[in-house]
Amino acid sequence: MRNVNLTLKEHQLVLCVGDFLFTCLSGCLALWLWGLTRTEPFLLDLRVFGGWIPAASILWILLAWIFDLYNLVVGTRASQFIQRFFGVSAISLIFYLALFFSSPRDILPRLPVLYFIGIAPIAGILWRLNYAASLASSAFQQRLLIIGAGWAGRTIAQALQEHGLTNFQVIGFVDDDLAGRKSSVSEIAVLGPVKDTLAIAKNHRVNTVVYSITHQLRVEIFKVLMDCQAAGISIVRMPTLYEALTERVPVQHIAKDWLLPTDLAGGQISLSYRIFVWVIDHLFCILGGTFFILTYPVVAALIKMESPGPVFYVQARMGQGRKPFQLVKYRSMVHDAEKHNGPQWATEDDPRITRVGKVLRRMRLDELPQIINILRGDLHLIGPRPERPEFYAQLEEEIPFYSVRLAVKPGLTGWAQIKYRYGSSVQETLVKLQYDLYYIKNRSPLLDLKIMLRTVWKMVSLGGT
Repeated sequence: MRNVNLTLKEHQLVLCVGDFLFTCLSGCLALWLWGLTRTEPFLLDLRVFGGWIPAASILWILLAWIFDLYNLVVGTRASQFIQRFFGVSAISLIFYLALFFSSPRDILPRLPVLYFIGIAPIAGILWRLNYAASLASSAFQQRLLIIGAGWAGRTIAQALQEHGLTNFQVIGFVDDDLAGRKSSVSEIAVLGPVKDTLAIAKNHRVNTVVYSITHQLRVEIFKVLMDCQAAGISIVRMPTLYEALTERVPVQHIAKDWLLPTDLAGGQISLSYRIFVWVIDHLFCILGGTFFILTYPVVAALIKMESPGPVFYVQARMGQGRKPFQLVKYRSMVHDAEKHNGPQWATEDDPRITRVGKVLRRMRLDELPQIINILRGDLHLIGPRPERPEFYAQLEEEIPFYSVRLAVKPGLTGWAQIKYRYGSSVQETLVKLQYDLYYIKNRSPLLDLKIMLRTVWKMVSLGGT
């Protein structure tokens, strides 16, 4: 059987189309079940209410996208996607109830929607389980050969192993280091020199070559890559595959000019995106500001009751272009928490955090006063979180590309905040930087929308730190 060599984005498209078809079928089945208890025929119900089926399917797909169900790593792991499918069902029910009670009487059917919300996740789970099983078959198998057994090659091999995608199989490395060829890397063999790449690829039925050499591309290697491409073997750069797989930028393994082809090279982002950012910033200030004013008396009283000290905590942070500013937060730690030991990393179970502060952090409400910073122009609603000046010099020295974060205005929430836990060390800050750089490189209204909705979910589910 001929191998179907789909890219990650093509797999995502297949998942999306499959979800749409199965949700539409679930809608039809829900109407049919409803028809069993009524005198009207099924086809009449379909004509009257059938328009809601594609609408419900599109809402389902939007929610699935927000919850990363089209991320192949999440979307094909049973333990993760089953939990998230039922989460999507719960939110769909909330949407329906809000629409039902705000719409004219009898414009929406009740039982079919409840049937749909019960049937759709089961149908979707069965479809996803079958798709995940098919990825392990030889038809979808991507057999990878990695050029370069150095740091970059090991990183992508480990990422593929850790994410456990059954359709990716690393066959081995090729490398010109004679000493390295006598050993293995991450328990994966080094099969030979780079010049033999095509022969090794054919011998091991490789269909994708991953180029993971970080220094300048030599003419000889370029010729090898072109020969592989001419033989029908896909070529992918290590940072590209890593970024698609993890939704992070591998800062240790990218060229110094990696960001120049993006909008930042021209000095500004598009006008439409700037207008979008301005609108969501000010809309949030209106809605969030109203909530802030209404809840302030209760939050302030709780903070003051548990520990003496001010309600607000003002802290210096680094803004765009290295411009420092004063960040305003609800105080979540004891007063003068750094008086004796000076600035230090905050951790998830930090003993300095009060009980009220822990709840505020879980709900992300400690960040709410930063509406003031957004109105001042220090922050956007969405962007990399600003770092403290006391830590910045150390982080810039130890982490490559850390200063890139200062090329854009920081945000109240961001990609790293919804994808990773609280950074309490240099190593964890490196991971968060990888997410931040992914956002800087790929920012768009759709990505911002996803971050906003996922942030709301973290607040409601007490998933903040």
